Amino acid sequence: MNAIVRFIPNMFTLGNAAMGVLGIVLIAKEEMILAVYCVLIALVLDFFDGFVARLLGVQGKLGAELDSLADMITFGALPGVILFQMISISRGIYFTDLSQWTTTDLLSCSVALVVPMAAAYRLAVFNLDETRRPHFLGLPTPAMCMAVISIPIVLEAHYHLNFYYLLSDSFIDIIGGERRWDASDYGVVKLLYSTVFYQILSVVLAAMMVLPIPMLSLKFHGLKWKENMWRYGIFIWVVLCYIIFVIPYTDFLPFEIGLIDYLIWPIFILGYFVLSWIYAIFDAPKTDTNSNEIQS
Repeated sequence: MNAIVRFIPNMFTLGNAAMGVLGIVLIAKEEMILAVYCVLIALVLDFFDGFVARLLGVQGKLGAELDSLADMITFGALPGVILFQMISISRGIYFTDLSQWTTTDLLSCSVALVVPMAAAYRLAVFNLDETRRPHFLGLPTPAMCMAVISIPIVLEAHYHLNFYYLLSDSFIDIIGGERRWDASDYGVVKLLYSTVFYQILSVVLAAMMVLPIPMLSLKFHGLKWKENMWRYGIFIWVVLCYIIFVIPYTDFLPFEIGLIDYLIWPIFILGYFVLSWIYAIFDAPKTDTNSNEIQS
């Protein structure tokens, strides 16, 4: 019975891994939105494996190793596959037989592979890192994955586009005219059909995962403002986004911006990045103390 109790948290972790594999299969079946749901389920399982382990008092090295392996599949490999596919879509070769791809096509798409490579390196390094710190060091793999999966959500759920087919600028202009997009909408859609954007995004996310940049953690240490000022700052940012972009729907802003809807997701993530960078510059402790959280 004791062995069964000790294995309960591992079931959550293995469920995370299963969702990652299923998500990759769905991506290959042109079902990226369903793959996003797999990631969201995996995020819940990833939270509960550690929570249940602490609740049952059965934390151990096996669980830590399984957690990193599961994270590598779901939050490392899966977003790399999405970026690979989006680059191929932006080059207009997604439905072209692989035998007809040029060397340039393959190399262009392969830039996305730096994301799972960096995720694997990050997870391996922090499995060996026993340093205590009150923040993440480098971009956590789940946060990186959240940034990537927001792309198909914006294209399909927000702009209602069949994004597997490359749209020319002229066709985007026609659709935008019919749907009454403003300049910001045109800019976002054209950006999300740009090969260079995905290549730069892949390199930037990979660098952020492996560079020793302090990134905010959402794990609170009590409820006092002083100890959790930056964590509260993240929630304040979420509330401000909701007040500005959702409740009045941008009517009182001094500039024009397209309808937000699902764009609120990448806006949240961008705010997390900015707050983390400000924290890293002005308030991150120079010595590592008072935390024992596992970095992933």
